[in-house]
Amino acid sequence: MQVEAQSDDRSGAVRQELRALFALATPLAILQLANSGVGAVGTAYAGRVSEATQAAVGLGMTLFFGVTVIGLGLVLGFDPLVAQAVGAGERRARSLVWQAVWMAIVAGIPLATIQTVIALVLPYVGLDDATAVLTRDYLLARVPSIFPFLIGAALRTYLQAHDRTRPLLVAAVVANVINVPVTHVAVITLGWGALGAGIAASAATFAMMIVELLAVQQLLAEHGAPEPNERRLDRAVLVRAARVGFPLAMQLFAEVGAFTLATVLIGYIGSRALAAHNVALQLASLTFQVALALGAAASVRVGLAIGRADVVATRRAGMLAIGAGVAFSLVAAAAFFVVPAELAGILTDEAGVIAAAVPLLYVASAFQLGDGVQAIAAGALRGAGDTRTTMFANLAGHYLVGLPLGLVLAFAFDLGALGFWWGLSAGLTSVGVLLAWRFWKLSARAIARV
Repeated sequence: MQVEAQSDDRSGAVRQELRALFALATPLAILQLANSGVGAVGTAYAGRVSEATQAAVGLGMTLFFGVTVIGLGLVLGFDPLVAQAVGAGERRARSLVWQAVWMAIVAGIPLATIQTVIALVLPYVGLDDATAVLTRDYLLARVPSIFPFLIGAALRTYLQAHDRTRPLLVAAVVANVINVPVTHVAVITLGWGALGAGIAASAATFAMMIVELLAVQQLLAEHGAPEPNERRLDRAVLVRAARVGFPLAMQLFAEVGAFTLATVLIGYIGSRALAAHNVALQLASLTFQVALALGAAASVRVGLAIGRADVVATRRAGMLAIGAGVAFSLVAAAAFFVVPAELAGILTDEAGVIAAAVPLLYVASAFQLGDGVQAIAAGALRGAGDTRTTMFANLAGHYLVGLPLGLVLAFAFDLGALGFWWGLSAGLTSVGVLLAWRFWKLSARAIARV
């Protein structure tokens, strides 16, 4: 009877954790899909203009996120600090959200400068002239959105730690309600092409940040009057968060940088190969957003459990999130394998681009599992404050395995974009295995708070 009672207790704890995980991950997934949807809408409309415009918007988005993820990693360094403070019932969590906003601003200034420089030198790096100029226009239109993008991420650390998810759904709806008509008018009606897609994406990002800011202000008001100097920049806190966030920034930069470098190199193969790559990448990124949401939810759930000093709940939160990601990844893999042409047709009506994208989507089907596991395991480790492992795993997986193999397959074996995709698939899978193993080992004992 005692064994049965213990089994029932464990089953009940698993069900409770899954409910909490999905309650948090679902709105986060919708928000992530909304973010990705902003890019997908721009890609789709650009595909109605020309092959070169679609290639430029895709390359521009890749370059934009390739730089901006450095700031995102620094901001996400506040994830474990906020979640663990909330889990421990500490009031200081409310001041941490403003420090995260300061981090977004401080990081955004150099990143906006770098992004501008990249945009201005693009016409001089040997890319196709039309693609280079159109990509430059898109990037310059996206530069102002770096700040609301990072500030929105900072605000979400506080909202998700308090399980306040409805504003995230509202932000997602508002962003896309604005993005679709503005994109149509700017890209098609006014004929601004890639520039119009960049302007629309920036407008949607600003709208999302405003909704999240209002929600944080309301939540803070519910928790009582502000403390003196609550919103003043605290260098000591920023340095502390940066110790967690810098390895995470490098991890994201390593991962996104691998895809960015592959995208640039594919651009030298030709505009059709680049357009097909971007179509496949946009579709793969949609499923990846769900994994990212599960990873963010795992970060919060693991952080809350560590804040309560609950060893069993810490491991349960991380491993259940990874298991949920495996289940979703298998469904996504099946979709990419069964209906690749139909999925590519959503983003372009160019028959040649669709035909070139189909083999890439077959590869995307193969790497869904590894990609999902690595994103969620990284989130679980972030909640535990271990971002160094994710950094080293991504550097090794992408730059010792993924990119070298991709280069060999693309050029030595003349597989082109398909070779890069097989290489990136191998890199993602190796990272996923390493990170899942690391969380399993780490969660076997009590984890110290950050």
